[in-house]
Amino acid sequence: MAQKHIEFDITIIGAGVVGLSIAKTLAEQGKLSVLVIEKNESFGQETSSRNSEVIHSGIFNHIDSIKYQFCVKGEKLLYDFCDQNKVWVNQCGKMIVSGKHEQNNFENFVHTLEEKEFNFDILNSQQTQKLEPSILSDQSILINNSGIVDSHGLMNQLYRISSNHHTYIFGSTPVEITKENEQYHLTIQRKHQEIEHIKSRVIINAAGLQSYKIAHHIMGEALQIPTMQFYKGSYFSLSPQWTNKFNRLIYSLPSDNDSLGVHVGFDSTGKSKLGPDYEHVEDDAWDYSVNIQSKEKFYALAKNYIKNLDITDLHPDYAGVRPKLFYSSNQFSDFYIQEESENGYPNLINLIGIDSPGLTSCLSIGEYVYKFV
Repeated sequence: MAQKHIEFDITIIGAGVVGLSIAKTLAEQGKLSVLVIEKNESFGQETSSRNSEVIHSGIFNHIDSIKYQFCVKGEKLLYDFCDQNKVWVNQCGKMIVSGKHEQNNFENFVHTLEEKEFNFDILNSQQTQKLEPSILSDQSILINNSGIVDSHGLMNQLYRISSNHHTYIFGSTPVEITKENEQYHLTIQRKHQEIEHIKSRVIINAAGLQSYKIAHHIMGEALQIPTMQFYKGSYFSLSPQWTNKFNRLIYSLPSDNDSLGVHVGFDSTGKSKLGPDYEHVEDDAWDYSVNIQSKEKFYALAKNYIKNLDITDLHPDYAGVRPKLFYSSNQFSDFYIQEESENGYPNLINLIGIDSPGLTSCLSIGEYVYKFV
């Protein structure tokens, strides 16, 4: 007896903030039938909800990178969407601090901002103190268009819009995907081991931490990019006395690796936090616990620019894992967003290595992917 296949125009694998944004764009732009598959019990439970919730401006991304292009466009789209859909957002700005020993790095970073034609101010220590009384810095850079967003509130609204038009199945994993003629055949295992068979004209692989594995499963050696690497980032919250002590995001100068460094952030309640650090972890060997031994490392970094910080003010909070793809540079990762016709897989769209600024870029990525379907 032949297997019965349910047919969709488009199948999205992954319901993180990027998958949700693609689904939202599809819901608004057309009447195509769309299935969204998510392995977890709800949307946005991995990288999308385990990050700093920062709306980036692109200052830390290379001007020629894909990250930079999507970030710059996505920032405005995100502010507009949050305003229209009543998602909490705070365009608080960002301050990059430095010490006297970092003068060369400071000047080099200022040059990159000038190259990108960003508006910014350079502050001396007294001007820094006036704006941020709890911060120590010999020279600072003030960027006004960075901010913080409630990522959960954002994803709730994306899901609300898209789920009115699309089919979502949670607790489900594609265990087999094959290309046959003009369609892709998917075998999906549900949480109670039930098996379903799906036919889909288009596959959009937005599976986050699993995106490379899924792409390689479908394409094999035709996928000619390196495997992803994974970096765990932990966060420490600060004691209640630090609530509402910071008016802006506080960052150090960019480092020589792909990390943005340990910075000061806060949420809608004013609760302050430090993070993330940058710890390489093996594929599938990660966990989301915060290593209490990291406390001294966090404190050693943060005490240089937070006045009167005590190590007892730091408390383990949460951790996340960032998927990074070093395919165009050995030093800095970039997004891989590709419709794979030229590699023999038409209507397969892979989104691999979507880490920071993926949250900022999500709506611009959604609009871009729509062009391929």
